Amino acid sequence: MAKRVALVTGASTGIGRSVAERLARNGYVAFAGMRDPEGKNRAARDEVAGLSAAGIPIEAVALDVTDDDSVVAAVATVVEKAGQIDVVLSNAGNCLMGLTECSSVDQLRRLFDTHVFGTQRVCRAVLPHMRRRKTGVLAFTSSLSGRIILPTTVHYSAAKAAMEMIAEGYKQELGSFGIDVVILQPGLVQTKVFNNMWLNDDEARAAEYGALGGRASATLAHAKTLTGPAPEELADVLLKLLEMPHGQRPLRTTFGADAAVVGPVNVAADEATRALRAMLGL
Repeated sequence: MAKRVALVTGASTGIGRSVAERLARNGYVAFAGMRDPEGKNRAARDEVAGLSAAGIPIEAVALDVTDDDSVVAAVATVVEKAGQIDVVLSNAGNCLMGLTECSSVDQLRRLFDTHVFGTQRVCRAVLPHMRRRKTGVLAFTSSLSGRIILPTTVHYSAAKAAMEMIAEGYKQELGSFGIDVVILQPGLVQTKVFNNMWLNDDEARAAEYGALGGRASATLAHAKTLTGPAPEELADVLLKLLEMPHGQRPLRTTFGADAAVVGPVNVAADEATRALRAMLGL
């Protein structure tokens, strides 16, 4: 039997890299999508190449989710080399912290271009292929923040929530094509996300909030001291989901002790959706 093929975005480090490698070690041919593999992420590309040389079926592919042409080219490359795409994990992400008023529209545009528009670019590129084959799994790396707003992370929560709604829409629309949708909702995971986080850019407005204006910097400093599960553990969660039969995979899966708090929210939202669809005859 031919190996299944997975494409992971944002796979230069962290969760994406761990997922790509875990899948490659467990029966998949994995493509680790990353921006600028010839430049900024050259070291990550070389690490992936080393795994490939050791016999692990993994390969780096240039993929910038904020660029239409890059996404289309990456999907075409995977299909050309592997003949199919069975799983796509939309994992590429960035993070913005700050008071809601104090981030410019440009900052929000950058955030949404990755989490929301980038996710849509990837789905639109791969879904015609999956629909023709009538099989596949769309997976999305979300966050507990996609369900619960925390202080100074409102815009990040909004981006993740929007991504989750898009994913849920695909879940409702793709069933007849044999395509499953899964959303991962991790809490704190040991990655470099806090080192790459950016703060609101309107410092003058933040100063008008007094002590509250400095909360984002303090929260970020505190976050860097926290620990959580390793990204490999989240990769194992996804692997277990992928091993489940089609139609039996849950839409949302929480991960980590802190993420478990969104479980009741997920249950309530699912019940409300079913009730509304029944009322509308959908």
